[in-house]
Amino acid sequence: MTRTFVPIFFGQPVARIVMIGRMAGLLAFALSVLPILASHAAAQDDVGLPIHPQAIASTIVRQSGEGEGTRWIRVSFTINAPYKQVVGFYREQLGRDAQVSQVDSGRLLNTLILLSRDPADQFNINITSQRGKKVTQVELSRNVVRP
Repeated sequence: MTRTFVPIFFGQPVARIVMIGRMAGLLAFALSVLPILASHAAAQDDVGLPIHPQAIASTIVRQSGEGEGTRWIRVSFTINAPYKQVVGFYREQLGRDAQVSQVDSGRLLNTLILLSRDPADQFNINITSQRGKKVTQVELSRNVVRP
């Protein structure tokens, strides 16, 4: 009887402690991911172009500045996806109005996509990868001329 009594006696408090520990772990995870997701959305809103869904959140870097009547925003990140897939994603997002320039130097692949919805609002996407690698570098930028 003592064998069954001890696990039952200590079972509920231990189970509660384990449950509280799991909840604390989940809360800590949620709080650590939330700023990354928020910065992801803010960066995307600023630059006006979508951030690839496979972007590695910890690699997203946003920069901005102003000078001589121009405001610029740049978001760069790394993607765990093949180069051709990333290029296809951005070509599909921007449609037929975008100008596409591709360079294949043998080891390095590079695509530059330009879009100007308005002469005072220009978008650039620079996609780079080493041949045969599954990691792709992307830089999204937007230049806005202010009167």
